[in-house]
Amino acid sequence: MDIRNFCLIAHINHGKSTLADRLMEICGAVAKNHPAQLLDSLELEREHGITIKLKAIRLAYSSPFTVNSNKNATDREPSTVNRQPVENYVLNLIDTPGHVDFSYEVSRSLASVEGAVLIVDATQGVQAQTLANFNLAKEAKLTIIPLINKIDLPQAEIEKTIEELVNLGFNRSEIIKVSAKTGEGVEELVETIIDRIPAPMSIIRHSEPFACHSEQSEESQDKLREESRSFALRAQDDSGKIQVLIFDSALDPYKGVIVTVRLFGGELKIGDQISFLATGAKAEVLQVGFLSPKPTYVEKLFTGEIGFIVTNLKDLSKVKVGDTITDPKNPAKALPGYQEAKPVVFLSFFPTETNDLPKLKDGLEKLKLNDAALTFTQEFSPSLGKGFRLGFLGLLHAQITQERLEREYDLDIIATSPSVNFVIDGRIINKPQEFDPASRNVKEPYAKVTIFAPQNYYGAISNLVHDRRGELLNFENIGNILRIEASIPLLDLLIGFYDQLKSVTAGYASFDFEVGDYKDADLVKLDILVNHVPIEGLAQIVPKVKAETIGRRLVEKLKEAIPRQQISVPIQAAIGGKIIARETVPAYRKDVTQKLYGGDVTRKMKLLEKQKRGKRRMRKFGSIDIPQEAFLAVLKI
Repeated sequence: MDIRNFCLIAHINHGKSTLADRLMEICGAVAKNHPAQLLDSLELEREHGITIKLKAIRLAYSSPFTVNSNKNATDREPSTVNRQPVENYVLNLIDTPGHVDFSYEVSRSLASVEGAVLIVDATQGVQAQTLANFNLAKEAKLTIIPLINKIDLPQAEIEKTIEELVNLGFNRSEIIKVSAKTGEGVEELVETIIDRIPAPMSIIRHSEPFACHSEQSEESQDKLREESRSFALRAQDDSGKIQVLIFDSALDPYKGVIVTVRLFGGELKIGDQISFLATGAKAEVLQVGFLSPKPTYVEKLFTGEIGFIVTNLKDLSKVKVGDTITDPKNPAKALPGYQEAKPVVFLSFFPTETNDLPKLKDGLEKLKLNDAALTFTQEFSPSLGKGFRLGFLGLLHAQITQERLEREYDLDIIATSPSVNFVIDGRIINKPQEFDPASRNVKEPYAKVTIFAPQNYYGAISNLVHDRRGELLNFENIGNILRIEASIPLLDLLIGFYDQLKSVTAGYASFDFEVGDYKDADLVKLDILVNHVPIEGLAQIVPKVKAETIGRRLVEKLKEAIPRQQISVPIQAAIGGKIIARETVPAYRKDVTQKLYGGDVTRKMKLLEKQKRGKRRMRKFGSIDIPQEAFLAVLKI
């Protein structure tokens, strides 16, 4: 059995999932009339048109070609007249997300494979996440196969995209061109994967930076591979010990915790006793197998393979993505694992029904098992009750998490205004309630942002960056595309920036970011009062220079979102005790004198006065229903 482990990486909507469909068809794993984007199995993935969770699929491929050792790897000839299979391969494919909020899923995939297929849309060219994923793959020292997709489209700019890939360091000769939709060129891609991506040997990566075919002769490549293989085999003399990396996990309510793994050493079979090095937990292997794409159960998993292990663990806290599984009687060293994902945006989730708090906690624990980037702690709000403070990698990450909780666990959730980590007098806070107006040493995080857009949008992007309190650092032309680097406060970047960027560039721009240093800031706490009562979930920490503008926009949005009541409802934005903006939701008008047909005017006046007293009582004692749409309005300012 000859194995190739690889992942698909790309910018969002560049065709990873469609390409995965074609690869599965070529390998006979699915029929040609299967549902499109089969690996996007979550309902939310299909609705949003994006991949959220990585998927590891095993494919069996029988090559009808053989490589002539006197030729280059790309020079192939049929092995027989009838093109009968001469070699059988196992291809372990990992389909990864493309959105920046789920880049952590990509980094986990890269640690489990030897190669990556870098997909670029021929109609869009190199985009922000293309570059980000390319750099991640280089840092992981993977063999990278550059691929241009959507060559069948009339608006495809193939030559321009080739030039952009050449600028990244690839040779023209190694760029593969395919149409994932029609299947054109996909079989050539499979053969290229077999040729270029090395078979698994150990956790030691080959030492070339990426795509070794670009700068070295065939002889030097062969020598390098042989040296790498020799070194790897010596490194494995830790000698057959079980050494397994967890790169994903899920919970089966009947079986227990299921972990998706890559075996770097030893073998695992049904009945084996295993231990988890990071948590110290011990478990029994109940089943082993792989997805193809349906679950296939086998007796053993061997070194180099990717698959899943069903354990008898029921305690979710005992499993950690990035942990190493080993033999408790003969333990191996821990694998490097992953750098822990650090949340950058924080929201609080509160159940609308207080009795649903245990259900919310259970749902978060189960999502946490499958989403290592999610963090949460319990908190209490005087106005909203008990809930949880959650940390996310971005607002899309938060939105997807909320939707999964509501759909998969039948919950109705109120989410508060988003915030980031601030440093206030040396303390890290991310809740508006913790903000002290008297603080003098206030710092906020900045992000280094990389924007890709057509050159004619430079002015609009520059204005947007400055409107968001940012500054331009550098820019360069890559063909007809402009690559802009900027520094923007993380708070201004997370809320509304993506929508505005798409708006000012007619949808052509993309961006990526990484959190950088903290810088001095002049911030204030913006309170929102509904019917003169502060609503804790709507409070925000905002820049002082933009507080009035933000306050005005927010009360206008809330006026649209809060339904009319029996009384008029004032909505106010305030800093300290000073009101800086106000809107009013008008009351429903009810004519209490409608049933009067003439008679003494004093009867009419008594009814009007009674109605007036009732409205005053509601203002004082009545509660105003604030729907979730009002809390979501914060994201649209």
